[in-house]
Amino acid sequence: MGHGKSITVYLMDGDANQRYQVTLDNWNIVAFKIPYEMVSQSSNLNDLSLHTAGIYFLFGYQGSKNFVYVGEAEDVYRRLTQHTPEKDKFIWDTAVVFIATGYGVLDKAKIKYLENRLYSIIKSENSYILWNKNKPTKSKISKPSEDSMESAIDKIKLVIPVLGYTPFNKRKYRSRKLVEKTVSSPEVDDKKIFYINQNGVEAKCILDSNGKFVLLSGSQISLNIGTSFKKKLRKKRTEMTKKGDIVNNIIQRDTYFDSATAIASFVVGYSINGKTNLKTEDGQTLAKYLESISIN
Repeated sequence: MGHGKSITVYLMDGDANQRYQVTLDNWNIVAFKIPYEMVSQSSNLNDLSLHTAGIYFLFGYQGSKNFVYVGEAEDVYRRLTQHTPEKDKFIWDTAVVFIATGYGVLDKAKIKYLENRLYSIIKSENSYILWNKNKPTKSKISKPSEDSMESAIDKIKLVIPVLGYTPFNKRKYRSRKLVEKTVSSPEVDDKKIFYINQNGVEAKCILDSNGKFVLLSGSQISLNIGTSFKKKLRKKRTEMTKKGDIVNNIIQRDTYFDSATAIASFVVGYSINGKTNLKTEDGQTLAKYLESISIN
């Protein structure tokens, strides 16, 4: 039986939906959980803003499946700001960053070693889609350093689930025939309303029985447009305004969208993950709702 370990979780903004700082007793590495939309607000975090080396994970959804990107950088904060939808060709929701609190604990060779090993472990477990285009190169480090980094990996595998992610857990497969015989998938409740209250706007939408997302009449959209806002959505806004379907930034008729991300981004004016930002009145995310009505 292993010994107990103490993990301290600090809600940096006093809100469980915003930034976290996580420390593990007797470990000179600290973790941060940062939502995509709060990266620009995190430049004042001393541990991140001092050109600090570290390892990071970008989490998000592709359809109903989880994905993760594993990366490393000698200046983690600067690297996070470079991960934009235009460059990456995917939209991530949350970054989890691990950086050292002491000088020399992590250097370029060590973080390259960590990146390769963490990528390989996640790939072998096959529980998350990996968004890395190529397998990271594994650097050569001394045996003492290798042992130290393997110990760090064990601790990272302890911390990540505390933050709500399980890329190191092997996917459990079930027989399709058994599922079809014993489980029936509930139908979509097309009366359930999902809200987005962000960037100074309030909007409502539903998921209809055909799997289409509908932005409801009376919803408000943001005046501000971010650099990550897709051209397709920008064009849709322009066309709807010309037709009179948007007046004073208020939607005048129910409008269909193909995805939760498209509808949420259309509302707030920048790329954002719809499955985690669209929520029911009682706070249930769209992602959790979809999990409850489908077989994963």
